[in-house]
Amino acid sequence: MTRRDWRLTGALTAKILPPMQPTPSPTAAHSAFKAVLFDFEGTLVDFQWQLESAHADLRAAYAALGLAGDAFAQGNYATMWNAAADRLAALGRMDELRESLCPIYDRWDADALTRWAPRPGAAEVLRQLSDAGLRVGMVSNVGRAALAAALQRFGFAEWLKPVVSRDEVSRMKPGAEGILRVLAEWQLAADEVLFVGDSRADVRGARAAGLRVAIIRGGECSEAELADDPPDFMISRLDELA
Repeated sequence: MTRRDWRLTGALTAKILPPMQPTPSPTAAHSAFKAVLFDFEGTLVDFQWQLESAHADLRAAYAALGLAGDAFAQGNYATMWNAAADRLAALGRMDELRESLCPIYDRWDADALTRWAPRPGAAEVLRQLSDAGLRVGMVSNVGRAALAAALQRFGFAEWLKPVVSRDEVSRMKPGAEGILRVLAEWQLAADEVLFVGDSRADVRGARAAGLRVAIIRGGECSEAELADDPPDFMISRLDELA
């Protein structure tokens, strides 16, 4: 074979055979994190809350409590609640807030529960993470009743410990209260836990607690809506977490 023939053969081989890539260690995917904390709606299941109608109901109820201003005229279901809690907790009126607003939140949860469907492979991903030795938990703005029913229905409950719903906190995400509660229970540092969600509230809540955050596409917020709050990771499927 001439030198020219050798060069041509080498060039053809380079086109046909891809360059060798190192094989990742089976444990490499989990070396950065000891736990994964999930949101629920939009993340493990599709997003089904009827936002426009729910927000109209909620704004009317907040107004009936004498709460007004931009936080309520322009806020969403979570930021309106947090703004109300900021005002009413100091006045000892949190029980009044819960009695007036929780039935409305619960009604829209129950409506969404009739349509929720799990993301492809969601239960398997939870099992795989747990089998790999990671802790797996949840912090959700959904209420306890609908969340418990859905977790049992979709086979998620056995993998998620703890589960913190909006009923266990005074302020929802984007507040960090629920996330910080789980970190304290797990006795883990913020940089040892990844938060997985689908919205700006998830990004902001995770960041407020010091966590890195992955956002799955197709949930409550589009990528364009996350421009001002970019997550650390964007994924299209839950199995990409591996």
